[in-house]
Amino acid sequence: MEAKNLSVYQNFIVANSLYWMEFEGSFTPPALPGQFMHVKIDNLFLRRPFSIAKCKNNRIGILYKVIGEGTEILSRKKKGDSLSVIGPLGNGYPLNADWKNICLAGGGTGIAPLLFLSDRLSGKDANITFLCGAKSRKDIAFRVLPCGIESLFSTEDGSYGRSGLLDGILKDFIRKSEKLDVIYGGGPAGLLKKIAAISNAMDIPAFVSLENRMACGTGICYGCVTKIWVGNGWEYKRICREGPVFDTREIRWD
Repeated sequence: MEAKNLSVYQNFIVANSLYWMEFEGSFTPPALPGQFMHVKIDNLFLRRPFSIAKCKNNRIGILYKVIGEGTEILSRKKKGDSLSVIGPLGNGYPLNADWKNICLAGGGTGIAPLLFLSDRLSGKDANITFLCGAKSRKDIAFRVLPCGIESLFSTEDGSYGRSGLLDGILKDFIRKSEKLDVIYGGGPAGLLKKIAAISNAMDIPAFVSLENRMACGTGICYGCVTKIWVGNGWEYKRICREGPVFDTREIRWD
């Protein structure tokens, strides 16, 4: 696993404080939906992890929100700028050809790995629905959302789609649809915990991409662990190494 320099192809704002960046290049081995990349931003000491939102036609894309010094610097990058990147890292979403009715549910930048997954699933013999939650309409990254897939929206202020939180439309969607084979999730811990509760109550497998602060991003420092059920007891698993995708039934949420 080595760092490689990638050239910025494009970098633009897509919603309130949300940016889309694409690099020219590809990974070896090829990236899988749910994996992430670790980016060195100028002279900042620690790299920053970003879910891979696109990996196709020699383009690698990320979706990020400007929330601190690192992402602020990133937002000012121009075409042709070079950044040191390590990837692909971690484990992605499990795929099963027998899963025909599929729901993708995400909020905020947590939709990033689901964008990659939706592209990978497009053209397959499956019914796919994308559920997207946000605080308001201005926080939805319409420009990069998947095309050709049914999408349902919820906003906390009711400015677009259903008013309320994403778990509300997820429950309604499950009740009104055919039996789901799987739910794939991404977003803040509160949302993922609700997805886990819903999937458990309705006996639907669910796999989510956990978000956590990371230092090394490669499993060396054990700074991003979470409790996972293994065999007859709990063990600490590294989100950057054994994750970031886990089966919701294995995660200890308290």
